[in-house]
Amino acid sequence: MLGRSAIFIGLTFLSGCSMLSAEHAPKRDTNTLTAIEMMETNVHFRLNRMSQQINEQNENIAKLEKELSSMSEDLNKVASVPPPKPEVIVEKKIVPVPQNSIDIDPKTAHGKVILGEEEWVWLDSVQSFFKARVDTGATTSSINALDVQVFERDGKQWARFNLSHSGEENQPADQIVEAPVVRWVKIRQSSADDSERRPVVEMWLKLGKLHEKAQFTLADRTQMTYPVLLGREFFKDVALVDVGKQFVQGR
Repeated sequence: MLGRSAIFIGLTFLSGCSMLSAEHAPKRDTNTLTAIEMMETNVHFRLNRMSQQINEQNENIAKLEKELSSMSEDLNKVASVPPPKPEVIVEKKIVPVPQNSIDIDPKTAHGKVILGEEEWVWLDSVQSFFKARVDTGATTSSINALDVQVFERDGKQWARFNLSHSGEENQPADQIVEAPVVRWVKIRQSSADDSERRPVVEMWLKLGKLHEKAQFTLADRTQMTYPVLLGREFFKDVALVDVGKQFVQGR
């Protein structure tokens, strides 16, 4: 603005000088006056053109300042917004489970063997398998015994009996067993009024993974299907019974 004013003052001064020169030299050549007028016209035109350009530049500067102010406000808004939390991607890794760890043993549960209603038992005394019925309703176990004879050995009572049973296949006619007597029990038959004393012997048997001593009441079981009956005293702490199954443990 200061430069434009200086130019304007300078032109005015020149114009005044020209007029004074014309007044004092009326006889100056007309061509010279015409040239001066044209020069003044040209200077005024250029001055107006420069003034217009300066106004346009001022308008552009004002527009740019406005846009800059708007951009500054936008930046302040963006700066005030908290940055988004980084997304955490968790990769799932599938670890194969060893087959042995998921195999279920059908013969055991909760650390105990599973027994069906019928099982094969191995008697060490005769080195042979016999069919046994697992009876949850019976307290004691019993075994088939014929021709029972009680005798003394080393100051203790023993029993000698024949374990042979007609229901067992491929078994010899006589299977003589000797076992120590641990106690006596009284048995009352439903068809008799008097009770009968019977010896209880102790024998080793194998049933699946079990190898235990078991107490058996000696009884005539020739008319029964199974020569051996296992009662609760034998399996109450070592086995679980599933009466819907048979021969779970096998031979």
